[in-house]
Amino acid sequence: MFCLYNLTNNVTVSAAEKDVALIYATSNQQLNQDVQTLYEMLKGYTKVDVMPIEAVHEKTLHSYNRIVVISSHSVPISKEALLELNQFQGPAVVIGENVLQLERFAQWQEGDIIKLRAIGEHVLENPIEWKSIQPSSNSETVEVASTLNNEYPFIVKAQRQNWSYIGKFIYTNSMQYEWPSIINRLLQLPEPIKHQTFIVLTDINMETDVAKLQSVVTQFTEKGIPISLEVTPIDIAEDGETIYYLHNNKKLFNYLQKLQKEGFPFILSTTSIQAEKSLDYLAFRGIYPILINGNSTIFTGIVQQGNNQIYQSQNENQTIYPLTVENIADTKINPLFPVEQKIKLLLKAPGSIIGIPYPVYLDASYVQELVGFLKGQPQLDFLDFRKTKQEVKTNHISITQTENGEQNIKLSFSNTDRLKILFEERPFELVLWMIVLTVSMFVMLFFINTFRLRITLRKRLFEERKTNG
Repeated sequence: MFCLYNLTNNVTVSAAEKDVALIYATSNQQLNQDVQTLYEMLKGYTKVDVMPIEAVHEKTLHSYNRIVVISSHSVPISKEALLELNQFQGPAVVIGENVLQLERFAQWQEGDIIKLRAIGEHVLENPIEWKSIQPSSNSETVEVASTLNNEYPFIVKAQRQNWSYIGKFIYTNSMQYEWPSIINRLLQLPEPIKHQTFIVLTDINMETDVAKLQSVVTQFTEKGIPISLEVTPIDIAEDGETIYYLHNNKKLFNYLQKLQKEGFPFILSTTSIQAEKSLDYLAFRGIYPILINGNSTIFTGIVQQGNNQIYQSQNENQTIYPLTVENIADTKINPLFPVEQKIKLLLKAPGSIIGIPYPVYLDASYVQELVGFLKGQPQLDFLDFRKTKQEVKTNHISITQTENGEQNIKLSFSNTDRLKILFEERPFELVLWMIVLTVSMFVMLFFINTFRLRITLRKRLFEERKTNG
């Protein structure tokens, strides 16, 4: 499911960078999911400002090259906004409601309210209600939408060829890879050539076979492919009580510490354990994650899977890198097929990011074939997280990384903090040590007291002999 991040209702870039104005009309003047999706899509390959249609007035659009107007509700557009929109001479795309209020579409007519079943060749999972439009005869239909029996113009170029209309922004699984190219062409934008690509080694935990992990790391490294390691340091068993700690697998932990010293980037993965607790655990032992898979305000870099996003995005001061590719299939026949098919789909969406998970329990069996496929795609530009700006901050830990890979790590664990961490991990062992220390202390006190009494007794006997002598 797509995640709606906290994008403010107005987003503005500097005057020198202005290209696209994304103008929205909603029932409450607030951003909705469609606007957020369009923003992230366009931001993948151009500079975008976001504003409500109520903010459009004289000269608002003079510094922009292109505009997109998306309306999820029918609202009356002010005369001032209409005048400014109608005077705009650059490429424009109008999506959804309110199109008939604009001068370019004045000769068009409202059509029937229908239930869409397909857009072009893309069949919708569920019918979607839509108020159809009847364009003028001098318009050019780019794509049709259909019900069970009829077809309707859905993407249409107006008489002025740089203004276009899209009936509804339907962001289904099949259409999400088509919209970037469609809107890109309608806005006459230059398509980005490269797709940022990254690989994350996943499923690293206490049960990981260190030999398999070492083989995977070695093969990717020898082939010149940057990788990151996603580590789950603390895991809870299915019984909900047994806790598995990463350091219990000493060979694995020693190897991970070695990779940290060699500069490999780590991604923290947590299950039901708090992120800060897992981070403390690793940093206390010399492993310093710079990103997290999940949601946490501790990290400025987040890797996410399953959010239906195909572009790198921002959430306030955080950068979200989506894992956009499925896991390698657990089958004997062509296990890389779903991975390759998803990458081919992503390559159709200009500027989309290609994030690939590689479970280490598969060992290195598929590395050569995967790398061969990736190197056969000239559009891919591999992202090395070692060369990204990252920041991690808690009460005990500060990790900052510059874009050239320099790290500054500060730890401030007090003795009490250290004891608390050790006690949470090995409570019985620490209790036993406390018992041993307590018993030892009593034994020492006993011997000291006995020694003192013997000295006192000898002194008294000496004094009595002296007195009697």
